Amino acid sequence: MHELALDSQKLNELVDKCKHFSIYPRDIPSYERGSLQKPGVNELLIELVNQAIEDLLVLSQQERKSLVKSYPAAMNIYIDIDSIDFNDEIDIKKVAVYYIGAEIHRRKYSFKKIVNETTENSTVINKFPELKQKLDDDNLLLIDDSFTMHDYGIEYEGYIIQYHRLLRSKYLSYSNSKFLGRWISYYESKKLSNSFRIAVDHHSEVLPKENYGQVLEFDTWYGPAFDLDRIDDPSYTGLTVVKRNKNSLFEDSYKLDRTEFFWSHKDGIKTFEIEEISDNGQWYDHYLFNRYIHSERDTNRGVTRHLDGAVKIYLKNDYQRRFETYLPDKSSYKKIKMWRVDGDIDVDRWITLISFFYDGNEMVYEYFDPAGFKEKFELRVRDFKEWKKQQNDAH
Repeated sequence: MHELALDSQKLNELVDKCKHFSIYPRDIPSYERGSLQKPGVNELLIELVNQAIEDLLVLSQQERKSLVKSYPAAMNIYIDIDSIDFNDEIDIKKVAVYYIGAEIHRRKYSFKKIVNETTENSTVINKFPELKQKLDDDNLLLIDDSFTMHDYGIEYEGYIIQYHRLLRSKYLSYSNSKFLGRWISYYESKKLSNSFRIAVDHHSEVLPKENYGQVLEFDTWYGPAFDLDRIDDPSYTGLTVVKRNKNSLFEDSYKLDRTEFFWSHKDGIKTFEIEEISDNGQWYDHYLFNRYIHSERDTNRGVTRHLDGAVKIYLKNDYQRRFETYLPDKSSYKKIKMWRVDGDIDVDRWITLISFFYDGNEMVYEYFDPAGFKEKFELRVRDFKEWKKQQNDAH
């Protein structure tokens, strides 16, 4: 990667703060704008961005373009190099901000440090000294009922302990939730007879659960599929995220990023929530609208007793925070209820009402009936780019 002549000491200080506060490189623009805040991070970041801008102004346009091309893929996906005006003041600042993010990515994920990591100065043990007794000779944490296991971390005493970095997808920032979800399911089913241990990150901040912004990595689907046979199972809960395929023809009419489905259970009642997440840019005046479903099912009686549909309204300066979090996030500027049904609702009618409320959102249909979705919509509609490729390969 090409390098700008930044203050190395201050850059390393920023990297250390990002590690401590578990700040991901992709979040750097939010900290630079001030929409996210951490002690000492914002001021240090702004100073380094200004240094980067000064260096960029000395470079030729071609050198600036070459610099952006050298950013790691994890940062480059956020910059459309063909749309950047390398002589524009705002775009140059954007290049500078993402350069800092790229440098943090490169330094934060030093595999030498990860390979040689020890429990010395462990943030986990410093916070919870009693957990030292639960570490074995390989520094694996013995899991028992004092912990609540999540795909994104281990809940203990109201805090989240992160998994080891080598348990993360591509060994980088996001937990390998596809594996961890299955590991946790096996733990829940066998914990009375088997012993379970797992590696944790001893040098990232131990965050309070209520402040923990769950960061997920998925292709087009994350979480359990809808299973009608388990709809009354109290343990059949959690988050499912279905991503919009940006190559689909659905994108031409209604621009969405993903749809979130969340099941929870308390006192014999299962609550089901759905929220579609619009692209950050699908504005109506200065408002953004996400359709939202709330439903309650009495698992003892085996019936759905309540269903309502609403629209969540977000303001421009608030939506980025919602966009970067997941249900059961409750934040919105306002929620306007559109309709409501109370009383026994049969499952077929329940699915029909929800699906047609989300007209133009194919992800709801895909969640309830993935096989039917593929059967109804040909590949040309679901993924035009892949269909076109297959057509070209055939010729």
